[in-house]
Amino acid sequence: MRAEIYRWVDADGHVHFTSELSSVPPEHRVRVGEEAVQRAQKAGPPTRYQRYSNPAESKSEPLPASLDAESDSAQVYRVNVQRAGTHMLVEVRLNGSVSAPFIIDTGASDVVIPRALADELGLRPGRDARTQLYHTANGVIEAPVVNLDSVELGGAAVRGVPASINESMRVGLLGLSFFNHFTYQIDAAAGVVTLRPNDLVESGLIRGGRSEEQWRAEYQSLRQRMAMLEAELARTPSSRGRKRREFNENKEELRQQYRLLETEADSARVPMNWRE
Repeated sequence: MRAEIYRWVDADGHVHFTSELSSVPPEHRVRVGEEAVQRAQKAGPPTRYQRYSNPAESKSEPLPASLDAESDSAQVYRVNVQRAGTHMLVEVRLNGSVSAPFIIDTGASDVVIPRALADELGLRPGRDARTQLYHTANGVIEAPVVNLDSVELGGAAVRGVPASINESMRVGLLGLSFFNHFTYQIDAAAGVVTLRPNDLVESGLIRGGRSEEQWRAEYQSLRQRMAMLEAELARTPSSRGRKRREFNENKEELRQQYRLLETEADSARVPMNWRE
């Protein structure tokens, strides 16, 4: 199989090429990744969302006993994947009813689902929904955050998975809000991802699908945005009443986002020191 070549243009208009996705700046990875998926899909049958009326046959395969030495009772899942350049493309079942292609992306904090898939699942968050900032090929976007009832990959299922809805993506990302529940190994050469359930939820190191570091990052992001607004407000003279009202409205929106995050954290029993 030939190596995938990624191309992007920087802010100065210079064109760059690389065969390693990790060398692509984060703000360009979603776009070049989707382009790689599209090229791979052209070589095979088109991918469509599939709705299930009955549970599909599990694609998981228990490892031989010699490879499962840590625990005789632990279920280990081996899932075949489709190569899309350096990406690993897998079929993921959401909420027990809809199956769709996803790129394995352990650099993404949450599962990311395209708008079309969210509509298929009946996920239509209102204007008062919690949102989060994400870096994409089109710049920084603010995307609504939802909670998936379940996410299943080859028989390995997780319930209550945080996810965001992306308006422009055509292929979803399977991120850490799913993988945090497993010890995982990705064998790109063999085209297999191996999942072994861990005990991080039971031990309290994962709350609501996120680690302590991830929860801290969400709180810090909101605080930084609030600090920036307050600084802008302080620099705006009282004569610019319309601008000051706009800043104050934005501050109130951020306060509401903070309240929504607190509600989600309380529901997940997130310790107070994780919110600092």
